[in-house]
Amino acid sequence: MAELTLDDQNSALSKSVVFSTNVHGIDDVKRAAYRFIDVVAIDITPSDDDIVCALNFVKDTNEDDAQKIVNDFKIEVLDQDLRRTIAEETKEIRNAVLAYAFSKTGLQNSE
Repeated sequence: MAELTLDDQNSALSKSVVFSTNVHGIDDVKRAAYRFIDVVAIDITPSDDDIVCALNFVKDTNEDDAQKIVNDFKIEVLDQDLRRTIAEETKEIRNAVLAYAFSKTGLQNSE
């Protein structure tokens, strides 16, 4: 859900996006926000049920470009969520592969 608002202080375009905490974690939102730091300053306000993101565009942006950035941000939040899920699901396999790889380096003394 996104809504267009106009900041009275500097007439900068801003939009709000709300994510359910039942679907997305705060870390996923923060990671996604970091990816957009060059085009928007994002105020993140978590609550029990929602994470509200106020996207404040740092450059002059028209409505069409702003909506594209909002959509890209939503996609990035989903991407970060999926990356975290995959990392959690494959953690044991990844650690086993790394342990095996480092066991063959000769960095440890074999007795």
